[in-house]
Order: sequence, then C-alpha cells, then structure tokens
Amino acid sequence: MSMSAADLAGVRFAISPAWEVVASLRVLRDPGAHAVHLPWVTRHRDAVLAAAGLRELRDLVLTPERHLPGFLAPVPHTPVADPRAEFAAVDGYGDQMRAYWDLALAPYWDRMRGILEADVMYRARRLADAGPQAMFAELDAAISWTDGVLSVDRPGLDLEYLLGGRGLVLVPSLFAWPHVYVKAAEPWAPVLRYPARGVGAMWHDAPPAADLAAVLGRARATLLAELATPSTTTSLARRTGLAPGGVSAHLARLVTAGLAARQRAGRQVFYVRTARGDALVTPG
Repeated sequence: MSMSAADLAGVRFAISPAWEVVASLRVLRDPGAHAVHLPWVTRHRDAVLAAAGLRELRDLVLTPERHLPGFLAPVPHTPVADPRAEFAAVDGYGDQMRAYWDLALAPYWDRMRGILEADVMYRARRLADAGPQAMFAELDAAISWTDGVLSVDRPGLDLEYLLGGRGLVLVPSLFAWPHVYVKAAEPWAPVLRYPARGVGAMWHDAPPAADLAAVLGRARATLLAELATPSTTTSLARRTGLAPGGVSAHLARLVTAGLAARQRAGRQVFYVRTARGDALVTPG
C-alpha cells in the first residue's frame, strides 16, 4: 500500500466488536490453527454449532472458499465501537450477530476490551516515540514500512493499493491471531487488522498467590494480578466485582508502593504493573 503524508496523518486506531464476531467464528472452523484460543473453543464450539438461529451467519462465515465478509464488520467510525450499534447496522445479519455475541463473546468483553485498548495505547506511543516505520514493523512480523510503502507478506496476497489520502485504520484483534487482514479497495476505508499484544493471556486467569494476598490483602493482590495488561478503573471494577471507589483506593496504594503506574491515553487513565509489581506476581 502506497502511503502519502496525508495517509500517514490519517492513521487512526479503532476497536471493532463486529470484527471479533466474524473472526472468532472463523476460529471455530479450524481450532487447530488458532491454538491460543482453544480454551474458548472448548467452552463454546458445540453450543454455537448447534444453535439453529445462527445457521445463516455460520454458513456465510464458515465456508472455506469465502473471504471473511467485509460487510459484516464495516470499519468503525469511533475509537471503540458499541457492539449493539455495530450489529444493528448490518442488514440481514444483525440479530444473529447479536445472538452469537451474547452466547460466546459478551461474557469476556470487558477483558477483551482491556487488552485491545492496551494495545492501542502502546502502538500510539510507539508511533509518537519511534515513528511509523518502527510502529508498523512491530504490529506483526509480516508487516513492514519502507519509503512510503506499507507491505504485508501474506501467502496468496499479491495486490497493490494507492491509498490516495484516504488514511488507514488500524484495528487490533484477538481472534485475528495469527493472521493479518487487509482491505483497501474502494469504496471501503482502508483497514489493516492485526493480532493484539497480550492475546496469549486472554484465556488464562492468574489468581493471586495465597502468600501475596496475605501481604497485600486479597483485593490488592487480585488487582495487581489483573494489571498484566493496562486497565482502567472501570474495567477493573467490572472484571473483579469490586466497587469502583474501592478499586481507585487500592490502585492509589499500589502506585504509592511502586507496584503499579498510571499511564494517560487521551482522556483515559490506565494502570499497569511496574517491574517491581511483576516480580511480586511472577513465581520464583
């Protein structure tokens, strides 16, 4: 993809629940190729494949010869698309997407969103600190950027696009792993979907060790374990069941102790473990 200065200036990030619906359905078709998601597949595959109300959506996405249908996951206009609004905009399949979401993905959305938002925050910082070449190269081993050309090395993909000032939307994805997906042909807005950082931790909970809870208290130990990926106070409260006010107070103590740090991204404040916090949580 040939990118002008205007295209670089138009680079933005977005999170798309509709895309996770489409990509996760494709994971169900071939779980062996997406081993990182096997815990989720084991929990939900039989129920999804048996649900009569999802048959048309399954047939559309799971047919091996078809590309992933772009109209099911239009490029988001906002940084974090609202799931219900995205599904409602898909003619003919919105109800099935919503039903599938409720069945297989909604229970995990807070954690998914936390990982995706942390990825966006990291990439945006890399773009500001190191420039586009470094940021693009770190998205995935298949991606490189040289002399105004963004290249994606993917078998069977031999296309050239001139973005022509349309910009580029970068969409981190949990269920894209281990692939990169590109759509830049008009009339769609150019979009590149790539595997998010931290996808390997998505399905593996790390409960706080008993000895750590004895020292910090169970609430703070739980929060410290959750801070493997940057998280907001609101997302931590949802994931842990703790009251938002209590979460804020505990986080303040963790920051004071040097076990966590605050990071600002726009209007949001994220918390993440420091190296000292990692040393406490990691056994050995």
